[in-house]
Amino acid sequence: MGAKTYIGETGLTTPPFFPNARRGAKITWGLLDDSPVIVDWNGLDPTEQAEITPTLETANNWIVFTHPLGAEKAATPTPPIPKGAQTILYTKGKAGRERGWWRTGTDKLASYGLDTEVWISQNSMISGSNIIALEALLQTKSEKDLLDMRSEGVEPIYWAGTESGLMDIYNFPGVIYATDGSKGSTGMGAGFYRHDTKGGGCCSVGGGVGDGSSGRAEVAAACLALEDSLTHDQPIVVLTDSKGLMTVASNWVGEGKDPLLRHSPDGDILAGIIKVLRQRVSMGLFTMFIKIRAHRGEFLNEKADRWADKG
Repeated sequence: MGAKTYIGETGLTTPPFFPNARRGAKITWGLLDDSPVIVDWNGLDPTEQAEITPTLETANNWIVFTHPLGAEKAATPTPPIPKGAQTILYTKGKAGRERGWWRTGTDKLASYGLDTEVWISQNSMISGSNIIALEALLQTKSEKDLLDMRSEGVEPIYWAGTESGLMDIYNFPGVIYATDGSKGSTGMGAGFYRHDTKGGGCCSVGGGVGDGSSGRAEVAAACLALEDSLTHDQPIVVLTDSKGLMTVASNWVGEGKDPLLRHSPDGDILAGIIKVLRQRVSMGLFTMFIKIRAHRGEFLNEKADRWADKG
């Protein structure tokens, strides 16, 4: 039976697929029941650790992840609770979210390689194959989170509290797109995510007339999404984290505006965007662009980012 309760994070950073979440004695969401528990010991302050210790000492359905608590290189590890615990694994956790990622917009995982101990109840048993599998998971290296969205449990409520959720985007009566651009040492990429099909698309982006800024990749991503919109006759909403894209696009919105594309460093791509928008207008199809913040745990934005990384 899998764990249903997670203890040790805030309501913002707890994985939303857990039906129950707590910090110490306080319930973040769900119920205070006897279901299996995962504890991030270092995510709790001393008061919160003390609050859950009596429960851990008397229960047999928990697993605790912690950095070593005793003296460095001690012969005997120090358990997280005074009695009733046994260590099953000592390894190095390879990746984790950077502290304060929701404030800074840092989406890449930090490769810490921190010493990690895994503890279970003294009266519990775990197979050797499961310990090997657990160690492999802890040592997995990944540059970014692999996101998923499900409709079970509290997940819909969790996602409803994100920026897109608060705007009720997920109930939009049409097709939802999210776009993003990326720029790395190997070049630029553009990508889009289409929520109804759970798919998307991407491409690499050349420098064009301009200086090859990441803004060009953002424009290219919007063009990809709009081109995909021609495969159906539904209204669309396009989410972008690029203020520059919205500013550039506004030059062609409004009566009396007629700027020259050759004056834009990304005019070659903008020409494609304008062409598709005119097609959609002539077909009577609704199109809306919405600016959202980048890398704040927003599912649609993050999925578009992963597609851009493939470009």
